Amino acid sequence: MSVRSLYELHEEGGAPAEFVEKFAGTWHDGDWSLAEDHWERLVNKLLQSSDMEGLKRRDALRTAEQEALNLGLSLLRSPAATRCPLCAIASPQSPPRAPRPMLEPR
Repeated sequence: MSVRSLYELHEEGGAPAEFVEKFAGTWHDGDWSLAEDHWERLVNKLLQSSDMEGLKRRDALRTAEQEALNLGLSLLRSPAATRCPLCAIASPQSPPRAPRPMLEPR
């Protein structure tokens, strides 16, 4: 049993399709391969949480997928979130550089 692909989620329609379109199209600039990789990494990270202990593999996988989908939808609907959390970790935007003070010669 493996993580459902973004294509499979999109085929469900409704909220999953909305998530996929924004996640792959907006946050990953149409790079479906990168979006798929980040989706799988997110689900696998959730699978490692203590909330999944005691669940059968199939139930844990579906629960992790649903939690990842809910998290993704929440972030996508937030005006403050402008990029994929995994992209942000991999290449955080640097704050603007402050001008360096000029040193006077001694």
